[in-house]
Amino acid sequence: MTTPPDPDTPLFDVDAPVALTPVERLLALADLYTQHNDAIDLLFTGRAPLPEDAYVSSSHRLERETLASIKAVRQQCPPTVEPVTSAVVRLKQTAYLAGGATRYLTAAQQARPADDAEPAHPDPRRGFGQYLRLARDLTALAPATIVTTATQIATRLPQRARSTTTVPGLDTAQRGALLEVAQGHVAVTDQHGQRAYSHTVLVSVDVLRDLEAQGLVERGSATVPPLYPGELSLDRVRLTALGIAVLSTVINTVHIPAPQAARPVPAPAASSSARSHR
Repeated sequence: MTTPPDPDTPLFDVDAPVALTPVERLLALADLYTQHNDAIDLLFTGRAPLPEDAYVSSSHRLERETLASIKAVRQQCPPTVEPVTSAVVRLKQTAYLAGGATRYLTAAQQARPADDAEPAHPDPRRGFGQYLRLARDLTALAPATIVTTATQIATRLPQRARSTTTVPGLDTAQRGALLEVAQGHVAVTDQHGQRAYSHTVLVSVDVLRDLEAQGLVERGSATVPPLYPGELSLDRVRLTALGIAVLSTVINTVHIPAPQAARPVPAPAASSSARSHR
């Protein structure tokens, strides 16, 4: 008779997963929001199946992961200076918005049309589609917000909380492209045998190809709605695990433009009727 194996003893050696640093965790969180938003966008174009839970579980996960990221940052005891405290507040706001999105998606689930009456394109002005659109609006800015907070937090964490993964020769253009990818700004498509890139800012095609060759970015196939009706869906460019680690080490060297300050609204001119009574 043989002795039964100890249930706590592994049958073979495995590599223990490496815990993400707080900044890496934030970059991975931004990617989760981008995937969530893309999935809802595809639903509006009729290019994605209608899920049973109407993305409630995905939105709830975003809220939970955002709160966990806040906890991970606080565990490193960063200094209580203005950039850090503001970054944490923005993360809290993002979590609250994700919670609001969850409530809207729960309402959408309850208003979900029957299978035999399921429309090809949800109407964003009423019923199921309206709840879906409201939820989508609440998470629209989350990826960029999270990446901005990661930038502000990165330089103020202790050395033990930072990644040391680097890639030799990573230049300014490549760092900037990685930042745009992290914010969910880059999508690609293959048209006429050539790759075309769609993004909100100027990103060199050659730079993106170099990042792909280095294993820093990858494409999620047909995960973004097409730019125009009748065209093929786009592929979202996403950071790989290596890309997240590398960007986390250089993110504080990349400039993120601040939003423009609101200009004062000029006072309305006096009407001619008002002048006539003077």
